[in-house]
Amino acid sequence: MKPLASCLLGVALLLVVPLVHAAPKDELHAAFAKFLAAKSFRASVINANKGETLSQMSFVAPDRYRIDAKGHVSVIVGDTMYTDLGGGRLQPLPVPGVGKIAAQYRNPEFVDEIARGMQVELVGDGSLDGEPVRVYAYTMTQPVKAQCKAWISLASGLPLQVESSGSFMGRASLTRVRYSAYNDPSIHIDAP
Repeated sequence: MKPLASCLLGVALLLVVPLVHAAPKDELHAAFAKFLAAKSFRASVINANKGETLSQMSFVAPDRYRIDAKGHVSVIVGDTMYTDLGGGRLQPLPVPGVGKIAAQYRNPEFVDEIARGMQVELVGDGSLDGEPVRVYAYTMTQPVKAQCKAWISLASGLPLQVESSGSFMGRASLTRVRYSAYNDPSIHIDAP
């Protein structure tokens, strides 16, 4: 085990050394580790082939989600899901394991997979909606195999966009997730 002083020095170096000095795998690992530490955010899931928004989600740590899938709203608080069964009022709906299903959006195993040797390639620097980003390409193997790209903010070190292309039920798909409002204290999700 490293002495405390060495650990503190390592953390200090991560704060001062720009991303350009790290390997692409380490840079992507750091971005997704930072994502997992976020206290809140918003995300839009888009079918990139059609340009169609599939759902919008808000998250508040540790386990609160609000998902709007084309007007169908669900709120997840821990292992309880509330959904509109008609009439515009959210009602509790028993969905065993809903907490684990929702947690896929913040999967710590993904960060571990990067650390274990996932191949990550630096695509290059660019901008996304005017914000400077660094773009990475990588291949996911779980839960399904997919070719992915991530746009990481150079200012915050957080993912702004992730795209995955793969096949679902024999059909090619391209899904884009856009992230925003990290650690925004105005995001609240309460049980109805």
